[in-house]
Amino acid sequence: MTKIERVRATLAGKPVDRPPFSIWYHFGNQHASPERTAQAHLDFFEAYDLDLLKVMNDYDYPMPEGMEVMSTPEDLKRLAPFDVTRTPLGQQLKAIEQISSAFRGKALFVDTVFNAWNTLRRNLVKEAMEPLMAEHPEAVESALQIVNDNLITYALASLERGAAGIFLSVPATAESVTPEQYARFMRPFDLQLLKAIQGKGECHILHAHGEKLYLDQLLDYPVHARSWADLNGGPSIAEVRRRTPLSLMAGLDHIKFPDVSVRVIREQVRTARSQAGNTKFILAPGCSVPTYSYPPLIKAAREAARA
Repeated sequence: MTKIERVRATLAGKPVDRPPFSIWYHFGNQHASPERTAQAHLDFFEAYDLDLLKVMNDYDYPMPEGMEVMSTPEDLKRLAPFDVTRTPLGQQLKAIEQISSAFRGKALFVDTVFNAWNTLRRNLVKEAMEPLMAEHPEAVESALQIVNDNLITYALASLERGAAGIFLSVPATAESVTPEQYARFMRPFDLQLLKAIQGKGECHILHAHGEKLYLDQLLDYPVHARSWADLNGGPSIAEVRRRTPLSLMAGLDHIKFPDVSVRVIREQVRTARSQAGNTKFILAPGCSVPTYSYPPLIKAAREAARA
């Protein structure tokens, strides 16, 4: 099978010769040109002969002009719709175009989007997120809507430029929010974005980020596959397999990955494959592996997927 045939058959629940393999880490390209970002991904894909490429997205969601911090409801009112091509995200879109051109007919790739809550927290309000949610929830909702609208525009632009899908990272975990906060500040905006891109890609992936997941609330997200850290606090592959008909993307311990032997890597792959079954499974880490993960380890995972 070709790489594209293997991934498409996996998502469709059809027989495959082996599970597709994907892995990723941060390249530290947030300061780099689109050309350098694209080439880093293309070199990584070729070096490890991946079946599916996850494109990292480390360019900034921009702070409103003239601001260094956002910590009050008045600050949040400065957020506004913008032309994504004129922001750092536009650099990512240029990289997507170049990856798409190089990949045409060769393989599929997905682009990473951090959900509106995480974007607002990571890029804009930082440590002010918790007090803002507690004391000014309406202001946070209004800000999330603006951020989400911009992310939707970005996601559609990425799909138009050749991405096969969006890898939506959602920290729906007890480490990040309470169940009530998730229901108010995450879920509605996640579903809004996924509805906007529905039918416009063939490989949308929900990445449930964290350990104490609100799994039940995530099972109805309209995606093609689910990614989570099964070996780092998340439910097992066997448990999630029983609870969803969708393809699963898991199996490797991303935290310990660079610190274990190839023997441990092979055992993780064997266990994952035995739980997942013969199709609807993509072998992958639960999240980004450390950048210093050595080539023999990545190649051992790849070869175990092919055994």
